[in-house]
Amino acid sequence: IQAEIVNAPFQAIFQVPGKLTVADTGEAKRVELSADSLEPALSIRTVPVREQKAFLYAKLVLPKGAPTLPGAVSLFRDGTFVGTGRLPLLSPGEEHDLGFGADDLVRVKYAIADEKKGETGIISSSRTETRNARITLKSLHARAIPFTVIDQVPVSLQQDIKVDLTARPAPSRQNVEDKRGVVAWDGKLEPEEERTIEHGWRILWPAARSILKR
Repeated sequence: IQAEIVNAPFQAIFQVPGKLTVADTGEAKRVELSADSLEPALSIRTVPVREQKAFLYAKLVLPKGAPTLPGAVSLFRDGTFVGTGRLPLLSPGEEHDLGFGADDLVRVKYAIADEKKGETGIISSSRTETRNARITLKSLHARAIPFTVIDQVPVSLQQDIKVDLTARPAPSRQNVEDKRGVVAWDGKLEPEEERTIEHGWRILWPAARSILKR
């Protein structure tokens, strides 16, 4: 029997009807307060320069009614237990992402295609550094799935140091989550589709100066 929920502006009261005899065994007891069936929006994310894997995420939109209390959650994929996680206190209608680990049905490759250093100019020479990487995604899913690829580019802190982004296609977002230099590509992979991203940048600075990359 599920609990009856009484919502107020600043509180929710869960009242479980009936009585139950609890044995004095010192063990923790659980009582079901409520149950909801949610349809998550699945997507994958990858940071291939760090790890050549894609990770599956489920975005949940909390139903109207009482808030979801914080605590541990058990995670299942296709009926198989894959681990545990934690939920914060969530208000009705709020969104939350749950991670379900590596997605074995998406192949990710990251390779440096070209990397050069040199000088340009005759009278006033400048130094250059270019780097081009190739990111490849391939989906083995039976249905389309949204993806996000995250990478980074150098950020100049001096006016005479120029950084040009030469990615193809251009990133969907830059300075992701207000983090300078973090870029992301968003899209959707169709079944059996392979997608390639050419991620490149070029740094130009006066030859008389030295730069420090962190």
